[in-house]
Amino acid sequence: MKKVFLLALSLLILVPVASAHHGFAPHFFQDRLVRIEGTIRQFDFINPHSFLYINSINDAGETVVYVCDMQAKTQLVRRGVGKDMFKVGEKIVVDGFPARRNPLGCEFGKAYFADGSEFTGRSIDKARTQFAEDVTVSLEEDDNRTIFGTWIRPGMDGDMSGSGPYYGFDSVTAAGQAASDAYDPITERPVLFCEPEGPARQWRPPGLATSIRREGDKVIIYHESMDTTRVVHLNQTQHPADAERTRMGHSIGRFEGDALVIETAAFSNGVFTGSNMHTENMTMQERLSIQPETGRLLIAWTAIDSAYYSEPVGGSQVLQRTNREMIPYECIPGSPLE
Repeated sequence: MKKVFLLALSLLILVPVASAHHGFAPHFFQDRLVRIEGTIRQFDFINPHSFLYINSINDAGETVVYVCDMQAKTQLVRRGVGKDMFKVGEKIVVDGFPARRNPLGCEFGKAYFADGSEFTGRSIDKARTQFAEDVTVSLEEDDNRTIFGTWIRPGMDGDMSGSGPYYGFDSVTAAGQAASDAYDPITERPVLFCEPEGPARQWRPPGLATSIRREGDKVIIYHESMDTTRVVHLNQTQHPADAERTRMGHSIGRFEGDALVIETAAFSNGVFTGSNMHTENMTMQERLSIQPETGRLLIAWTAIDSAYYSEPVGGSQVLQRTNREMIPYECIPGSPLE
């Protein structure tokens, strides 16, 4: 049987907006919990979100099917979850956060299994999503100080660990504000269609890795998120006039010492993150360098789009090395909750 109850607002008031999982707040109530008791009907173990279906009985005694949104398959795999964790037909109790538009939907919080074991996806007390294993990689004297290798965001929670603050977005112009107002992140966000939002966003997903390697006169950057491959051309000093406009743009690069500077243009109209929009005339610079005191990868980026912002906008992200193997994302679009 489903039970809905209110949480004390003091438990949630400290939850930062930046911790939202693919826009948690627009889709789910942060100040309520729903308890769903029943048996597992189906487990969709997929990217960009997994979904757990539960056969249950509502307050009217009717048989209903609830569906709970979960983290991406890749993120769950890195926490040791396999498809057999949620076995069809087994009894389960789930505490989650009710969906705003689907009365039979929830954001998965914590599961209680018949054998007494438990699994937390989003903490009940602070509504923080646990995206990845909690592993901190310490710096050794002989560690490789190159930007090349495999990287992942430090920290397991959806707290934007390693992320620097955005800046410049308060300089939005009237045209930029109009574009933001016209954009609906609930129905138009690129990830819903298995497309990347853009370079700045691709460095940030927790629990998803990025590999960087050099092949001759190119640097290849592969983000697990959306199976996104970027090619940075080291032998070009200008962007081709006929470069295809895409969400990730066309990138040329150069090394300044051990740091890689990437200049990107030829974007399509798009979104930075949230509802911060940009035009196809935006240009972006990213600087990839190793922090000498930590050995971590620092990505600092700045973008110029004078039509939408009167000042440069930017941000940063720090990643730590990982020895985890890359996992194909194989995104499947759509959501049963909408």
